[in-house]
Amino acid sequence: MRPRCWPLLAPFLLAVSLLGCDTTATQPESQVVVEAYLQADAPLPTIRLTRTVGAGEAYVPSEAAVRGATVAVDRLADDDTTTRTTTVYSETDSVPGVYAPRRPPVVEPGATYRLRVDPPNEARLTATTTVPDAITLLELKNDTATYQSEDQPTFVVEPPRRPTERQNVYIFSTTSLLDFDRLPADTLRRALAPLYRDGFGPNADSLRDLQTTSSGLLNEANFQRNDNGSLTIELPWLGVAFFGPNEVAINVVDDNYYDFLRSRQAQQQGGFSPGEIPNVLEHVEGGTGLFGSYARVARPVFIRPPDSLRRPIGP
Repeated sequence: MRPRCWPLLAPFLLAVSLLGCDTTATQPESQVVVEAYLQADAPLPTIRLTRTVGAGEAYVPSEAAVRGATVAVDRLADDDTTTRTTTVYSETDSVPGVYAPRRPPVVEPGATYRLRVDPPNEARLTATTTVPDAITLLELKNDTATYQSEDQPTFVVEPPRRPTERQNVYIFSTTSLLDFDRLPADTLRRALAPLYRDGFGPNADSLRDLQTTSSGLLNEANFQRNDNGSLTIELPWLGVAFFGPNEVAINVVDDNYYDFLRSRQAQQQGGFSPGEIPNVLEHVEGGTGLFGSYARVARPVFIRPPDSLRRPIGP
């Protein structure tokens, strides 16, 4: 696991990353970038609209914001061609380029949603996502555990139904619930697990950047499948950055997330010659970005330091 590597908890700088992947020699035209993450069984989220900027320009969301667009999200019927309901969005007063619904409905697991964006005096942007079915937590073992002991937190889950032949793909994350706004930095550093404490450099790293760690993409073959079809998922100790209270989340992602993240990971692995860097895979017509969805189950756990590392976590 590695810190802060998944977008469910931290927004992408999509305009920068997508433009940086372009393999053409000429500067591409500016595009509208959509950024929206639909969570099953949660209200429809806000949607951010910005524009790509040149490779040598600084990306400032407020300056790159798309203003005055007409934005709507359709809940499609079961045939995925007709509209069952439509939710209209309005631009927020507080953040330029961020659009929100007045009365957001709950995102239905397994449903298909279509985004429609009409920027002023420009062609329409559209994107579609099918939300993964909900994950069911059947059992949580060892919700209080000692770091690197054999009795690590273990989740038994009923996986969601697969909408396609592709395996379900998961992202496993751990978020420290320590009070990062009130606890002194020295106290937070004392709460770091050894792997993160030894590699922490205050001049280059931020404790806040270590608050959430993530596994990246994992398919079902990484987990133990039980006779009843459930999955047993153990929390890797590598994913624990801080002792104390944590929230552990298991997420399953849609095709849009899956394609975007795996193509980004391919870029980050490097080894490409100039002009051979593959483009990010995204599914937005008339623009670029990510209109994706995921299902999530999360529970609190408490991680105690081993006796050899016992030290108070608090002021």
